[in-house]
Amino acid sequence: MIYKDFKRNHVVLPGREKALEAFLKQDYKGMRHKWKNGFSSHSEDALTWSCFEILSNSSFHRKRVALNEIFEDAYQRQNNGLLEAATLKENEVQIHIGKQYTGLTSKERTEVDASVELPSKLIFFEAKLYSSVSLASPPEKPYDQIARKLRIGLDKPLNDNRDFYFIFLDIAPLEILTKRKGKAEVLSISKKGFEDKWKSAWLFNYYKFGRNGSLSPLRKVLEGIETPSVHLVAKNMGWLTWGDLFKIVLRSVITTNK
Repeated sequence: MIYKDFKRNHVVLPGREKALEAFLKQDYKGMRHKWKNGFSSHSEDALTWSCFEILSNSSFHRKRVALNEIFEDAYQRQNNGLLEAATLKENEVQIHIGKQYTGLTSKERTEVDASVELPSKLIFFEAKLYSSVSLASPPEKPYDQIARKLRIGLDKPLNDNRDFYFIFLDIAPLEILTKRKGKAEVLSISKKGFEDKWKSAWLFNYYKFGRNGSLSPLRKVLEGIETPSVHLVAKNMGWLTWGDLFKIVLRSVITTNK
């Protein structure tokens, strides 16, 4: 569906209309792709804004509850305690939508759909809805979308030593999107490009779990970047569904009184 008014396609908090318009009209590499897609119900940017804008403008307590639940779901409860520090202050939890980051040494640059900056952690969210990740296309694009986010996130874009986490946000669980029937995966619908959804899950698995018991694919795409153990990088890769995110955001707003 194409809406006549872009505000109809987003959750807009009172007084944040101009902020939304500025977000949609921001320029990236000479293009305003968010504005072009901002009227479409298929826009992943619209969903990203609607969820993370609510969290960004929530109380410190609500942010803390929601972000901890996001972390738990993305890592299947294997990476708990995102905001466990009792001394953490409200201004130390920063949530950004569409922020641009540049690697400290590589000078590679990328726009991140959503990101969370904490004193000791940096979390990148790569959000997809009906589309799949963009693949590498050398020499202009030597890295695919996942590899590029990993490289820049690990390359100290905030000029410090925060632990880096990467969370892929997509329409279905990882194990569902990795299933294919011939050239189309099992959730195929009449939407151009949706038959390629499995590529996002395949690439994520390829880097997180490696090939034949080896993490050499991940190690290869991180060449030239000073990183911790590739095993830790792989461990810090999480997968989250839109359904889980929607429930977390709604629960944080409706059931939390603080």
